[in-house]
Amino acid sequence: MDELFAGIENSLNSANEIKVANFIRERQREIFDFTCDLIRTPSINPPGDEREVSAVICQRLDQLGVKDVQLLACDVTRPNVVAQVVGDKPGKRIMFSGHIDTKPPGDLSQWKTNPLEAVVQGDQLIGLGSGDMKAAIAAMVYAAAALKTLESFPGEIALALTADEENGSVYGSKWLADQGHIKADVCVIGEPGGIFTEWESVHLVSRGAALFKVVVFGTQMHSSISDQLPAVNATLKMAALAIKMQNELKSYLTFVDHPLCKFGPTVNIGVTAKSGVTYGVFPGRAEFACDIRTVPGMTEEQVKTDILKFLSDAKKSDPELNAELEWNLMVGATEISMDDPVVSCLQQISKHVLGTTPKLDAFPGATDAAYIQTAAGVPCIASFGPGFLPRAHSPNENMHVNGAAQAAMIYALAAVRYLEQK
Repeated sequence: MDELFAGIENSLNSANEIKVANFIRERQREIFDFTCDLIRTPSINPPGDEREVSAVICQRLDQLGVKDVQLLACDVTRPNVVAQVVGDKPGKRIMFSGHIDTKPPGDLSQWKTNPLEAVVQGDQLIGLGSGDMKAAIAAMVYAAAALKTLESFPGEIALALTADEENGSVYGSKWLADQGHIKADVCVIGEPGGIFTEWESVHLVSRGAALFKVVVFGTQMHSSISDQLPAVNATLKMAALAIKMQNELKSYLTFVDHPLCKFGPTVNIGVTAKSGVTYGVFPGRAEFACDIRTVPGMTEEQVKTDILKFLSDAKKSDPELNAELEWNLMVGATEISMDDPVVSCLQQISKHVLGTTPKLDAFPGATDAAYIQTAAGVPCIASFGPGFLPRAHSPNENMHVNGAAQAAMIYALAAVRYLEQK
């Protein structure tokens, strides 16, 4: 770690950039250790309770001299940490945001370590939420603290460290946005920036998610006479419809090709399925859930219309099919302009810190940008943080041991450069 940022000052533009770089460089181990502390602090969602982890974050902010901190919540068990450091001159406000909850660990037998222990193996840090996204949270805390040490700078850096992202954001970014607590000129969300390699992309797009069920009706009766009377097996009809939907639904969807979303929307059919009652009962009802990852420009009304057209055509080809759409919700896709000044700041600083310039791309999933940008009106970098998305939500979640310190350096320097731009 000692040589991680050697010579970086030669690439920097101002005395303030050099000062925050030195602050982060001197605290590399401290940032790593704080990441480990956060991993060891459970914030599993569901069931969802961020009180302990938010207390750890607030304590560290206080120790680092960041005093303008609030715990905001609509439920006492689901706090969000909102903090800011305000410069001595007017200017722009840059926000960094990340979620403080994690997915459940799943099947513990698949873990090589205790998920709630931070274990180093080689150059990898293993632990639940390591890359998704407690390393980024630690980095944001130290980035804000770095700017606190500056004698003079324009504008403000803010943190929105949110609850409940892993289960719908109802208590987190959605509530904060609805209540008017999200205010900034731009926001950087620290979700893992890598799909194939770490720090691969600055994600300008956050794809949306359309979530719904299809309910299929058949003939519930005593199973012993299902071959003697007219009968429609809801389970078999569901299976046939699900296969047809997987093969054909995408062709019904209305969307415009997007340069960063080369594969268009992603259709996932049968993410859950349920049918039947028990032995002896011929199945009269079945249902399966679907998940469409949408691209910018797709609207809830149009997606519903497209699905209903598919179901109508399916019924025409199978008169016995009785199926209904049961809509859940749609979180819209978001996009920030590649000309926004924060984009070039992140790419420039990443080149100095990492030695490579991350490409511009689309994040395949939904992020808190759905509420921070759509509801609060703050343009968002949907994802740029340490970690590697395929390892998130997986047994033995892991990331490079240098990731948190790299993120802290990138966030702190990018914030200074963004705020000091004329």
